Amino acid sequence: MANTGLARDLEQALGQLLLRRNRSALYDAILDSAPAGVDRQTYSVLSGLARLGPRSAARLADEVGIDRSGASRYADRLEAAGLLERSPDPRDRRATLLNLTPKGRAAVTVLRNALTRHLADRIADWPDGQAQALIDGIRLLIDTPPD
Repeated sequence: MANTGLARDLEQALGQLLLRRNRSALYDAILDSAPAGVDRQTYSVLSGLARLGPRSAARLADEVGIDRSGASRYADRLEAAGLLERSPDPRDRRATLLNLTPKGRAAVTVLRNALTRHLADRIADWPDGQAQALIDGIRLLIDTPPD
């Protein structure tokens, strides 16, 4: 049985990590290198499409944790900036898929590289093995099927 105190500490740490202000702090660290159209709100759509591939606005909203109307509005802004395009869903003629354009994929590469540099700076002074332990723990937590 898991240590209840550790589980409580984990719950609190995850709660802090998932707070919008903490996600925003990570985004703010990289958005200086973002192209026009990418900001705190649109970044999750851009990044989500890069991770998940083409999705409807509704499905993407569910997967990245924003509301459907927000996903559509943010997609409009990214489309206007030339970073994504809409196309008919071949499996459902009523649905529209959001797809990254080559410019959108290039923007994701720039932003992910900036985030990697930022995180490398944040963990530079951590004790040996601590960053790897965090990575391993997150993977165990996410990849372990629920009871």
